[in-house]
Amino acid sequence: MTPSLRSAFLLLACSAVAVVGAPARAADAPAKPPAPGAPAEPEADAEFHVVTPEMQKKIDAAIASGAAWLRKQQGGDGGFGSLDFGGSPHYQQGLASLVGLALVAAGDTKDDAWMKQLVDFARKRDASEASGSVRTTYGTGVLIMFLTELYRNKPGKTDARYATKKKEGCGLPKEIASWIQELASWLVSVQLDDGWWRYPHTPPSDLSNTQYALLGLRAARDCGAEVPLSRFVLALERCLATQQKDGKKVLRVIPPEKPGEKSYAVDSGDRANGWSYQGDPTTQIVTGSMTTAGIAVLAICRDALLKPTRYGGYTDDLDRKVGRAVQDGFAWLDKNWAVDHNPPRGAPAWHYYYLYGLERAAAYAGRKHVGAHDWYLEGAKLLLAQQKPDGRWSTGAIGAREISPSDLCDTAWAILFLKQATRPTQPIPAPVVTTGK
Repeated sequence: MTPSLRSAFLLLACSAVAVVGAPARAADAPAKPPAPGAPAEPEADAEFHVVTPEMQKKIDAAIASGAAWLRKQQGGDGGFGSLDFGGSPHYQQGLASLVGLALVAAGDTKDDAWMKQLVDFARKRDASEASGSVRTTYGTGVLIMFLTELYRNKPGKTDARYATKKKEGCGLPKEIASWIQELASWLVSVQLDDGWWRYPHTPPSDLSNTQYALLGLRAARDCGAEVPLSRFVLALERCLATQQKDGKKVLRVIPPEKPGEKSYAVDSGDRANGWSYQGDPTTQIVTGSMTTAGIAVLAICRDALLKPTRYGGYTDDLDRKVGRAVQDGFAWLDKNWAVDHNPPRGAPAWHYYYLYGLERAAAYAGRKHVGAHDWYLEGAKLLLAQQKPDGRWSTGAIGAREISPSDLCDTAWAILFLKQATRPTQPIPAPVVTTGK
């Protein structure tokens, strides 16, 4: 079993890592006419779309039905079983936390009996893993996200960051806050010198583990945990260095903002530059799931280095590089656009995992469109059409061949996408370029 296949699997176990809530969808950067002399082409086919009240009712019903199916799968120990990996059970913690995160997104609370059982399971499981030195980066990251979303006060669904002051701590109970600090400190302790993370017991480092470590650290820090800012700098610099460099030029689509308006495309110097799993796009396939991961890593690090006050080492020049890298990542997604599979064709499956990554990247960067595509509308239509009569979603596959299909994972990812569960960071504006050079 290769490291890439193992990582692909672990992706799934904690891919629910996101901050749950129902934030309003951030708008794209205001449309501006092309600069004088810049080529503009009305070739984009974007139209002004909205989720109609009728469609929203269908989405809400799909989420409720999926959540009801998930609750029925809970075992007597409070968990949700395991993932079959190479014929053996694995990732009980990551799977339970993923399902829990989806149920929180669907509206379940800490007072629900099944949620109390799930927390008890997670606590016992983590104590066992910690004592046996078998904690994983993925499982720990998603556990932090689950706990912070379950216990945090929720005064407003659109807040990008609730705990603006450390003493607020998201309103977490003291024992939960202490547990989260211990989990976050462990993640910090296993970060590698190159700035990224691995399993942590199996080398080398990879973008997938790195994303989930940072998702967990972001949630912990936003709820008052101590996380050294230097850790975010290291991860950000490595992510910038490992982005694809030779992507083709892609015209930037300016979508319509009002009914009746037309979109147009402008040469703004954007190039389709994505990310691969272990940070070597010259030898490894660049995929949609890893490109959304690269965008998420940059957005999380940028957010941490700007709030609540700007970190001294985060310069204007570095911020410009981040803005350009994020825009080029979205250009890759535009050029390779798909919601019916993880692009490109031939990439590891991870279909619904990719959809949830797409939701996360768009929420973090503040994008309603990817090129001419309303990512949420297109993805929601697909998921509504693919839901099973009993409420679950089932792709019949996860990714790597060693991993048995998991309807639990597929259903959790679908709910998290439909709910737009990711709590946004500060929007990352697209670079303003007046020439195509």
